[in-house]
Amino acid sequence: MNSTPLLACEAVTVRFGGVVALDGVNFNAKKGAVTSIIGPNGAGKTTLLNAITGMVQANEGHIGFAGNEITDLPTYKRGQAGVVRTFQNLEVFSNMSVIENVMTGCHRHVKYSVLDCLLKTPRYHREERRCTELAMNKLEFVELAELAQAPSGDLAFGQQRAMELARALASEPELLLLDEPAAGLNMKETKALGKLIGRIRSELGVTVVLVEHDMDLVMGISDEIMVLNYGKDLAVGSPQQVQKNPEVIRAYLGEDDET
Repeated sequence: MNSTPLLACEAVTVRFGGVVALDGVNFNAKKGAVTSIIGPNGAGKTTLLNAITGMVQANEGHIGFAGNEITDLPTYKRGQAGVVRTFQNLEVFSNMSVIENVMTGCHRHVKYSVLDCLLKTPRYHREERRCTELAMNKLEFVELAELAQAPSGDLAFGQQRAMELARALASEPELLLLDEPAAGLNMKETKALGKLIGRIRSELGVTVVLVEHDMDLVMGISDEIMVLNYGKDLAVGSPQQVQKNPEVIRAYLGEDDET
């Protein structure tokens, strides 16, 4: 794990009218690490992901990625730079096959024009073959290759989550933002998800930022954790440090540190 931050958020503030969703938040994700963001509902976790990806604009502060300022970049340019995310709710094209779903993640690598597509030129066929191979590679990584031609709507919920990860990986991100990926999963599926996220980091070298409520998952796979509370960064540290932090215990874990 590199100690240099791949992602650096400095004093990020986001307002919705008179509501301050993020209030001067500082957040770093080290290259090659799994960094989790936790906090109560309404703490601003998803808003922070939205600010990082450009889905909402930061009113104040700076966001840097790979040494470049991306604060004012549109979402698609951040995606082209290697910032990719998944969402709380599954985004599945149920009328398409599994591999076709994953191929939609290859968009930033496709190198043919609309005219190439209409005329079915050699370049179009070459790029489609390359995209198919990339998608199959990611399906093998998440252990869904045998279901590549199956209708995606027929997959079990946990398999659809894995397919969603394969689609995100097909864009070959440098930074992967996961918004509550364990939502709706049973204990066995959550354990498998934790192993998969670990492999994404260790085998693919992808930096992961995780927003999650499942504390067993968070504590088991995170290198570092940042705690948000009422839109402010409350604490940052290793899982062990965060678990022992009195302010975190009071604000989030719901325990009273007084006896």
